[in-house]
Amino acid sequence: MKKLTILVIILFAGFAAWQHFAPQMKEKYGEKATETAKNKDEKPAAKVVEKKPEPKVKPVAKKPVKKEVAKTKEVPMSKTDALIAKRYPMPNIKPLVEIVDNWNRVPTKAYPKQVTLKQEISFQLVVAGQAIGATKVKPGQRVAPLRLIGESLQVASLANRTMTSRLPVDQTDFKEQVTSRYDSFVAKITDQVHSNRAKAKKHLADHPELAMKFSGVEKGWDNQNDPRFAPVKSSLAEGEVKAVQLNEAKQFRWNGSEKINGDKYRGTYDTVSVKFEVKTIFGVFPNEFKCLLQAGRVVGWIDPLTMEEKI
Repeated sequence: MKKLTILVIILFAGFAAWQHFAPQMKEKYGEKATETAKNKDEKPAAKVVEKKPEPKVKPVAKKPVKKEVAKTKEVPMSKTDALIAKRYPMPNIKPLVEIVDNWNRVPTKAYPKQVTLKQEISFQLVVAGQAIGATKVKPGQRVAPLRLIGESLQVASLANRTMTSRLPVDQTDFKEQVTSRYDSFVAKITDQVHSNRAKAKKHLADHPELAMKFSGVEKGWDNQNDPRFAPVKSSLAEGEVKAVQLNEAKQFRWNGSEKINGDKYRGTYDTVSVKFEVKTIFGVFPNEFKCLLQAGRVVGWIDPLTMEEKI
């Protein structure tokens, strides 16, 4: 009985001690257990590997691919064609922008007689320094161009040239007319050269003996003081050849007696060859004519190769 009592006392004391220390032990060892469990569940963080920047590669400039253009083989000229091309050269005509100095100085000879208005303008009639009247000219009507001043064009009324006005040159067809005249001149000269070459080629085919004569080295160009040239100069001064003038004659050559087989002139004549330099606003154009004389008097002018009459 005594042993049982001691055992009960020991159990009671143990239970009391457990009641006292249990909360503290739970707090201490429970948190550690929780943390351990959490750590087991969590996966280790992946290591962050810093990527090294890739080296910059400079772009290689692509070389432009050259397109191969098919070269046209130039057909060499025949001796006849070369002779004709030398006798009738294609003129070196100045570009329009050079002739008009980029529209800063248009030669007076290039001015059209009339221009068409693109805007309405007013003309004032001024007498003794006082304006006594005015009139309006509507777009589409024509006026006379007087002078180009910078970007403006001074114009006059066709009814009364004393009535003038000024407007932007682009409000007229001034530039269009100058350009059209230039293009027409270039086309005319080019067509004329082609026509002369065609006639010369036909004439040489009919008279092959002339090819040898004209293919030789040109010699004997005389100065202008030879008295035998006097009637030739008089003919030019009197305007018997409209295409050229006396002051454009640069060289003369006495050919002596020569047989001519032209359409109009046939027979034997004394001939004088004359080289000209015709000056125009479009450039300087070379030319050559032959003067026919009988008994010291001029009877006609011809083309030296085709023997076509020149008037």
